[in-house]
Amino acid sequence: MNDSDASTRRTALGELARVLDGLSIRWALIGGLAANRYRRAARYTVDIDLLLARPESGVRDLEAALTAAGWSVRCADAEATLLRASHGDFGPVDLLVAGTDYQREALERARAETVEGVGTTPVLAVEDVIVHKLIAGRYQDLADIEAILDAGVALDASYVERWAEFWDVLDRWRAFKG
Repeated sequence: MNDSDASTRRTALGELARVLDGLSIRWALIGGLAANRYRRAARYTVDIDLLLARPESGVRDLEAALTAAGWSVRCADAEATLLRASHGDFGPVDLLVAGTDYQREALERARAETVEGVGTTPVLAVEDVIVHKLIAGRYQDLADIEAILDAGVALDASYVERWAEFWDVLDRWRAFKG
């Protein structure tokens, strides 16, 4: 990732934080950027992924606020749990609205991290980054898990195992434990 890409991503995250905080929507960084917080070396990622609490005023108000801030937004599913947004200056963003007990718990467990150019940013706990990546199960997600484990980050393996079993991805988790 070059400095220009990092600067744009931080600016995009800052703009998203402004919109979400303005609507009093609890949120946390997930995906590749969250995984980078726990890896030894960051990897390049194209988009920003956020987990959001369901907006009290509804998803339509969130869409309207993002649109007013210059984002183009579309619901990617019928239940309005995934919003895909893009901005000419900032690029793509996926906004996942918490709809399960697990997602709500993961959001509550998020920890405040200092992100250069943005300030204090909520980021999923390492265990929840791993669980999300186990669920997605793509090659890059599994590589992120491996990089996190290789970094020696302290984690609650029983928490990961409990949710991996719930999401029926325990076999993926156990493959890492060797």
